[in-house]
Amino acid sequence: MNDLNTLLERAAGPTAAPVDASADLTRGHRALSRTRRRRAAGGLLGVAAASVVGVGAVRLVQPDTVQPQRAIETTRTGGISFLAQPFEAGPYTFDQTPQGWEVQGAYPQGVTIAPVGFPDQEPLSFVGKLVILFDANPPTGDKVDLDGRTFWIRESEDYTTIATRTKDDEPGGVVSIQYPSNTGWTRDTMLAFLAGVHVGQGAQQAVG
Repeated sequence: MNDLNTLLERAAGPTAAPVDASADLTRGHRALSRTRRRRAAGGLLGVAAASVVGVGAVRLVQPDTVQPQRAIETTRTGGISFLAQPFEAGPYTFDQTPQGWEVQGAYPQGVTIAPVGFPDQEPLSFVGKLVILFDANPPTGDKVDLDGRTFWIRESEDYTTIATRTKDDEPGGVVSIQYPSNTGWTRDTMLAFLAGVHVGQGAQQAVG
């Protein structure tokens, strides 16, 4: 009988360990928690990626949605439009940019600005161009006070000149602007433009 029992035990194989139901349940809960955490992390990653793409899209589109900068005068009446966008030309800084015009030359004594594509490209040729000059000549003409500064205006048939003394923190002298009479400039726009011209330390007074 003992031999028969031994044979039966060998045929059945090793005795299986008792089933621990609570341990299986715990392992199942842990596996479910891990799965939920992976899904949640994946969802957050997707949201974060979508947020980055959204921000990038907004930034790329943003320049097209910015409103045009404020112009002092519109071109619909034949005037010159100014953008409230500063620029530098040599030792001179300008608070506003005239649309359709470009700097032809910047030198210690001044700046020459002409219409884009103007046939005469010589910076020291001033006919038909906007010229800013720095010198020590006493200003003359009709006096106009604007924002605490005095401007002198001289008009002729072909062009108008407006001059003012430099500010206290600028090199001492007179800065003037000469503009042609037949290209859409007006006294008001030129007064505003000249008021936004700043003379830097590298400027030199013209002789004459």
